[in-house]
Amino acid sequence: MYRALITACLLLVTSHALAQSVKWVASVRPIALLMEELSGGLDVEITTLLPKGATPHDYALKPSDLRAIQLADQVVWLGPGSEPYLKKIISKARQSLSWQQLEGIHNLAMRGSMQEDGHDDHHHHGHDHDDETADPHFWFSVENALLLAKALERQLAQQHPDWKLALQKNLSQLTQSLRQQQKEIHQLLAVKPQPFMLAHDAYQYLEHDLGVQSTASVVLDPEIKPGVKHIMQLKHMVREQGVACVVTDPMVSSELLMKIDPHGKLTQVSIDPLAWDFEGRAFSVWLSSVYVKMTLCATAAD
Repeated sequence: MYRALITACLLLVTSHALAQSVKWVASVRPIALLMEELSGGLDVEITTLLPKGATPHDYALKPSDLRAIQLADQVVWLGPGSEPYLKKIISKARQSLSWQQLEGIHNLAMRGSMQEDGHDDHHHHGHDHDDETADPHFWFSVENALLLAKALERQLAQQHPDWKLALQKNLSQLTQSLRQQQKEIHQLLAVKPQPFMLAHDAYQYLEHDLGVQSTASVVLDPEIKPGVKHIMQLKHMVREQGVACVVTDPMVSSELLMKIDPHGKLTQVSIDPLAWDFEGRAFSVWLSSVYVKMTLCATAAD
């Protein structure tokens, strides 16, 4: 009887372990949304490290974050150039995947803004650059999103062969949704885009995908306030170029925009680059909403 009891306990523990959800950790919410959509219908528990209101540049990990990373079956992060705070701890993960270090990733160089000396290199579009010099907001690129989704699908299918068909189906639907959205939004942008500006220069990949281009940005980094000369240059640009809309960012102070547009003439369209303004759980749906917002701003009349 004693042996039978021990065997029953072991079977109970084993069955409980097998029934536990697979645990994934995403460093930022856009990655979590992509993982949610790819794993639809599968027993997966996804945790996002970076909380609302924080930036990936200098976030301080909490003890609960460290435990989540160590216990996760898979950790997906942007990469060492974009998330230096994860460089040391990522080695403790059972399995990790760096988005920015995937072969074939499309990295655009960081753009300048209208600098204090009056030089405007905001229109410069880079191509492939290393982790340290690339614009870190590469999740706004459909090609980059699909690159990560395909890499995850391959890796997870190897780890969980019984998931292979479900993962392939989800990846196919994700790909179809993103491609269809691109096609529809380009039809909406058939009219000539109007001059618009950005509160935070975080949407270069999105502009690249949509075929539009902002005239300038208020800040390159929300944590660094622009100088008085820069603000005056922006006010002049808005007036002379007929800028009608600004894409706002929750991390950029509304007081800065009031200095540029004191009478509230500019149409404001809000986009959270870290997706905390989106209540859904699908990357393609979130990106579709971002497409619509950017299109509204790019076609706003003065």
